[in-house]
Parts: sequence; C-alpha cells; structure tokens
Amino acid sequence: MAPSTNRVGLLFLCAFFREVIAILSLTRHCMLDETDTSLCLHKLGQDGGITPDQVKPYVPTALGCDNIDRLEETLTGCGTSHRVNGIAVQPRVFGPELPKPARDVPKSKQRTVSVSLPALPVYAVGTRCGPPTRSYVEVKTDICADALKKNFIWLLCRLHSATNQSVPSWTGYNILASNSVDVIPSVVSYLPTINAPATQMATVHEILLQSEKIMNSLHISNMSVTFDQAL
Repeated sequence: MAPSTNRVGLLFLCAFFREVIAILSLTRHCMLDETDTSLCLHKLGQDGGITPDQVKPYVPTALGCDNIDRLEETLTGCGTSHRVNGIAVQPRVFGPELPKPARDVPKSKQRTVSVSLPALPVYAVGTRCGPPTRSYVEVKTDICADALKKNFIWLLCRLHSATNQSVPSWTGYNILASNSVDVIPSVVSYLPTINAPATQMATVHEILLQSEKIMNSLHISNMSVTFDQAL
C-alpha cells in the first residue's frame, strides 16, 4: 500500500527539523549532542549517576522513597509497570561554598547512550522483626488545648472567605502562626528511578545500597531513609 500524502509530508518535516537542529548545534547555538552524551557518561562513571548535582556534601540529608504503580490496562492484568521514586531533602545552606573540581570530560563522537536495566540480585531474608512495643506517651492537656484553638481559628477564617480564598492551607497557616520558629524551605532533589516492584526485598536492599553510596559521596556519617508503607 502506497503511503499517504500526509504521512510523506510528516516524514519530510521530521527530517528537515532534524537537520536544522544539527546545523544549530554545529554553529554553537545550542549544546552539541556529543557534549551532552559525554557529560552523561561522565556522570554515570562517577557513582552510577545516583547522586544529584544539586545535593551538597557535608550537609545533613534525608531520603524518601515511594512506590509508583502505573497499573496499565492489560488483557491479563500482568505486565504493569512498578518502580520506586526517591527524593533527597537537605536544609538550605547559606554562606560560601567549596569550589567544585573542574570536570575532565573526554570528548568523543558518540551521540547516544546505551542503557541496560540490570536485574536486581535476589536478596533472601529471615523472619521479619517488628518494631518494639511503644511505651505510653504522656500528652499535656494545655498543649492540646492550644493546638485545638489554633485549628478552630484557622477553620473559621477559611469558612469566612470560601469564594476568594486568601487564607493559606493548614500547613501554611501553622507555619505563619509559629512566630518562634523560622521556617526556611528545604532543597529537594530527585533521585534516579529504580525500575522494580517495591514489594520485593531485592528492591528494598537496592534502595539501602544506593542510600549508602549517596551517604559516602556526601561525606556524612549517618542519614535517615523514609519508606512508604508498601516498602
């Protein structure tokens, strides 16, 4: 069957725009594909590319991991994608920063990167050990009463202007009401995705291994890792 006129036109436009982008790259109007590929290979060669560039060393860091299930519609219900996404949270640091060493990026004519998804090794564990029994926590009534008053004031303010809402949400309101504590936004960086089901112990073991690598690359002695309930 002969291709339609619209399809031929789209193929011609795709080839034309590809040539335009190549010409712009050669005239230094945008980054070359070879340079972008060299930077990617350099990052992968350092620590596997698991530590984001925005993360600063010698700063307390907390990691958070969450399972992402796409649940695509398939005929049998199998073959859906499962992966684990993670973030790194650091307090905002003010002041001079240590100079970063210059990157020695070898240039090549390579324009693509072949990425393979290695299978995670099987990690066998014994009997799961649950958390210890929590002791009784004494809650002072005056603290609870003060918190209830603040929440009630916030609720009345939100109901007063329901159409043109000018009162922040519950979290923002409590930040504004906490005059004794200066709240500074943290720095959030995204970690590489782990393409594996979160319910497998091999995935949990891989998360812990990557967390340890990030901790060593940041030159800190300890780091907290928070998991979702599925993990």
